Amino acid sequence: MATLVSSFISALPKISISIPFVTGSKDSEPKPEGVVPISVNYFPHRLCNYSCDFCFHTTKNLKILPIEDAKYALLLLAQAGMKKLNISGGEPFLKPDFIGEIFRYCKEELHIESCSIVNNGSKVTEKWLDTYGEHLDVMAISCDSFDPETNLRQGRSENGKPGHIDRVFEVADWCHKRGIKVKINTVVTVHNWNEDMIDSIRQLNPCRWKVFQCLLLDGENTGAETGSLRDARRLLITSEQFQAFLDYHKELDCLIPESNEAMKDSYLLLDEDMCFLNCQDGNKISGRSILQVGVEEALKDAGFDEKQFIDRKGIFDWKKDVKDQSDGSLDW
Repeated sequence: MATLVSSFISALPKISISIPFVTGSKDSEPKPEGVVPISVNYFPHRLCNYSCDFCFHTTKNLKILPIEDAKYALLLLAQAGMKKLNISGGEPFLKPDFIGEIFRYCKEELHIESCSIVNNGSKVTEKWLDTYGEHLDVMAISCDSFDPETNLRQGRSENGKPGHIDRVFEVADWCHKRGIKVKINTVVTVHNWNEDMIDSIRQLNPCRWKVFQCLLLDGENTGAETGSLRDARRLLITSEQFQAFLDYHKELDCLIPESNEAMKDSYLLLDEDMCFLNCQDGNKISGRSILQVGVEEALKDAGFDEKQFIDRKGIFDWKKDVKDQSDGSLDW
């Protein structure tokens, strides 16, 4: 009888089910009793080649962890239930081999479901995609306007040079050809809230178009009096202006809006020292490092709102598109 039951179970189809925020696991590794860090956003460094006025993670230092320390922290996060790692910055592609090796490690050794990256597109190369692209599920490219003058006015450029828009389309095309999902991130400000972006977004064909209301954080983008390197106060829009932008573009199914309220406390943010960043009081306070206290204790410093994370559609189809490689076009 035991043999028959075993044969029957073996014949059943294999179904992969991801259940977020369920504590406890069959794995031997301990899990946090509270939040499961299903989706984590890691800022490995703060250096950037752009100077966006609204940036809220500015170049306040040039630190980056030794890669083995970063890997160990990610191992602890995977053991605690991390399924998706997103890397942002700073401009992460200023350290291309570091992020490439992190993605390789996460996919090949930690076997996490999804790796994604947020970047400005300026430093992506086809060589990097050919080397590490098999480990990347989602390429999120920041593009706030399809008017070159608007981008220059807001600092979305390198040394005041135009060309950002063409670069966004080029990188998106490279990714589509490799089966990597494309996401577009747009910050809505006084300069672009009444811009028509419908045709351009359709051409880019992203899986998600994240539209953010310009957000202020003390110590990052509220002027010198708070120790900020940027000042976005002049870029702020009203809730009515933000809603008008959303209403105009509502025909686009890929549109995912994030107001200041939706963003607040709905992200697990890790700084360059593997400390969770708490933004509950309108600034960013680093907690204790995972490398020092472990994931469970570090999460207590995060100020993370699980419900808000779910409500803003933080869980989505985040695995890359599987392409037919029978023609040899992708030799990974």
